[in-house]
Amino acid sequence: MGKNKVKYGLKNTYYAVITEAGGVVAYATPKRVPGAVNIALKPAGEKVKFPADDIEDYFGENVNNGYDGDLEMALIPDDFRIDVLGETRDANNAIIENAEATVKRFALLFEFDGDANKTRHVLYNVLASRPDIEGTTRSNTKEPKSEKLSIEARPAVDTSDVKAKVLQGESGYDTFFSAVYLKNAPTNTVEEATTDTEFDKYAPADIAIDVTSTGTTAVKNVLLDGAPIAGVSLTVANEDVTIAQAVFAGLDEGDYTVTVEFTKGNSVAVTVTVTDTTP
Repeated sequence: MGKNKVKYGLKNTYYAVITEAGGVVAYATPKRVPGAVNIALKPAGEKVKFPADDIEDYFGENVNNGYDGDLEMALIPDDFRIDVLGETRDANNAIIENAEATVKRFALLFEFDGDANKTRHVLYNVLASRPDIEGTTRSNTKEPKSEKLSIEARPAVDTSDVKAKVLQGESGYDTFFSAVYLKNAPTNTVEEATTDTEFDKYAPADIAIDVTSTGTTAVKNVLLDGAPIAGVSLTVANEDVTIAQAVFAGLDEGDYTVTVEFTKGNSVAVTVTVTDTTP
C-alpha cells in the first residue's frame, strides 16, 4: 500500500441527488462533475463542556456536525444547476433561476490524483449554496475564472454517517462511482454472458440481464440511456431483469446503455447493440 505525504489534483467528482420518503433515504445514480478544481473542508461542531465538583472538564463531548467548506469548479454544469440548485430549463433551452426554487441535498463523491492509495471518498449529506456571479473584462492576458460553491456536509439523516472512504482493491472500489457506497452494501455484478447484448430487428427477442449480488437487494429502476423504462415492459425476478423486445424495436441501429439500479449496492450497466439483418 502506498504511503501518502500530500494530496492534490481533485478528480472523478460526482454528485447523487438525495430523495427521502417516510424516513427512507435514497440516492440517485451519481453524475460526473467535469472540471472540478478544488475541495476544502473544515470540521463543523464544538466541544461541549460541563463543569462539576469544581472540575472544569467533569464531562466533555465533541459534537460532530460534519464539515463546512468550498467546492471549486471550472464551470458549474447545467445538470447540477437543475438537479441540485433547482434551476429549470425552458422550451428555448434557457436555464432559469427562480426565487422559489428548492435546493436539494446530495452525496458528493471524489478522489485525489495525488493520493498514493487512490482512495475514493463520499460525503453523504451535502447542501450547496448558490454561487457568486463574477467576471472581468478581457485584458492582454487570459486568466480563467472558476466558480465556487459553499457547501455543508452533514450526517446522513438515516444512519448519521458523515463520510466514507474505500481503498483501491477493496470491495466496492471498482463500482464506487456507479452508486453511492453504503455501509456493508452488497456488490452487484452482471454475469459475463450478458455484458454485451445484441438486439436484431430481423429476429427480435427480449433482452435478459442476469445479475449476481453478494447480499440482499432488489431492482429499483431500469434506465435506457438515462430514461426510465416503463414497468409494463419489465419482468423482474430477484436481481434479474428481462426487457420486452418492443422497447428496442423502434430504435435506430447503434449502441444503447441499459442501467439497472438497486435498492442496495451499486448499479450495473449493459450495452445493447441494435442491428437489423433484414435481407
